[in-house]
Amino acid sequence: MSKVIKLGRDGVGLNALETCSVVPAVAILAGFAEEMGDVHFESADGSLVIGTWQCTPYAEMLAYPNGTEYAVIVSGKVALTNPDGSVETFGPGESYILPPATEVRFEVLETMRKIYVLQTAQ
Repeated sequence: MSKVIKLGRDGVGLNALETCSVVPAVAILAGFAEEMGDVHFESADGSLVIGTWQCTPYAEMLAYPNGTEYAVIVSGKVALTNPDGSVETFGPGESYILPPATEVRFEVLETMRKIYVLQTAQ
């Protein structure tokens, strides 16, 4: 696509969010991940993905061994527990960066929607 991709304040772009399954069932520590999402842009080699993802409350251990995630929370609330045990909570308008190989407990506290940018090494 060779034109600007507009996202609304709700994180929805050209397509409505659709049911998806990103979280592996074996990774879930608590709750049930009922997910919806849309990929707005993906580079030809798959090393850059930008999308919107929404999920109901659940918890998992999350890390991107060869990647970095930047996300801005559109609605809801999520808590990330750092390796040192400190907890950072994010709500609407707040954002986080998850550096490569940083493993966190990722816990959706209230049904949460985020716009994310995921860069991975290919």
